[in-house]
Amino acid sequence: MTALRKIWRRVGRCPTPGHDSPAWFELADIDEVKRAYENPEGVLGAAWVPYAHAHMRLPSWFVPGLDPWSEAYAAQQHRLWAEIAGVADRAYDASVDEADLGWDGADPIRHPGFYMRRDAAAVSSAGDHVLATGMLLKHSGLRPGDWALEYGAGFAQSALALARLGVHVDTVDVSARLCEFVNRQAEHFQVPLQGFHGQFGHAPREGQRYKLIWFYESFHHCVDFRRVVPRLNELLEPGGRIILGGEPIVEREYAAVPYPWGVRLHSEVAVVMRQTRWFELGFSEAFLYELFRRAGFAGWRIECEPSLFGRLYVFERA
Repeated sequence: MTALRKIWRRVGRCPTPGHDSPAWFELADIDEVKRAYENPEGVLGAAWVPYAHAHMRLPSWFVPGLDPWSEAYAAQQHRLWAEIAGVADRAYDASVDEADLGWDGADPIRHPGFYMRRDAAAVSSAGDHVLATGMLLKHSGLRPGDWALEYGAGFAQSALALARLGVHVDTVDVSARLCEFVNRQAEHFQVPLQGFHGQFGHAPREGQRYKLIWFYESFHHCVDFRRVVPRLNELLEPGGRIILGGEPIVEREYAAVPYPWGVRLHSEVAVVMRQTRWFELGFSEAFLYELFRRAGFAGWRIECEPSLFGRLYVFERA
């Protein structure tokens, strides 16, 4: 995944609905909504006000109530993504559609990730990410010398924190450039951290098992989750755990995620998909727990009162 969403976006983070009667827009309105979002004043401008808490109405062809484990359900979600992203003539390809947006001026040593921000919300937003890293470290169950694996690491700041504590950390990211940044940090700090280019489920070292596998703001881009989650079982050492953090998982279905899993329909999410072609998924808690249960895991939620970014979902072998 690209790290840009870890730096700038707070897309669809409400675990429970905050607006029971949201404004609506249609799929055909997506370019108008995008123009309002891209106005010079951004989300603080008057042009965005009508859409700030709006949700996209499902198109007339969408069939509700399909079995969420069926191929028909998945195909319908892929069609929905394609029409929102404006690429209805082809299938989703993570290596193309989840690519990063550059980083020519990025400094992975002095200003990695959220440290490059200089807008008014930079310090407060950084607090969310620091809290999330603290929650991960607190509940990781790791000791120096253990092995850990992060998928969709971006600039890998939590991975770097663990490596500086003596944990051997591998990261996997779809962006080769971001993997390069991770390896530059490892060289600079002389820590056991290595970035590998690959997609979700990739095993970076043959035969290696990990005490922790985690996703921070990345699992909702794991479109192939039905294949990936059972694969994690093969990579996890006995007594290990899987942690999801900073994910758009809703306690009950509502306008942004009106189904067990699928494309999130909040206005800002729809705009981001139109801009970048990222596949922005959301999950209901019930579906998430069942997904992991079918792969042999039991899970629970850990709250983080100061920030939703620090809310964790932890899974261990049942």
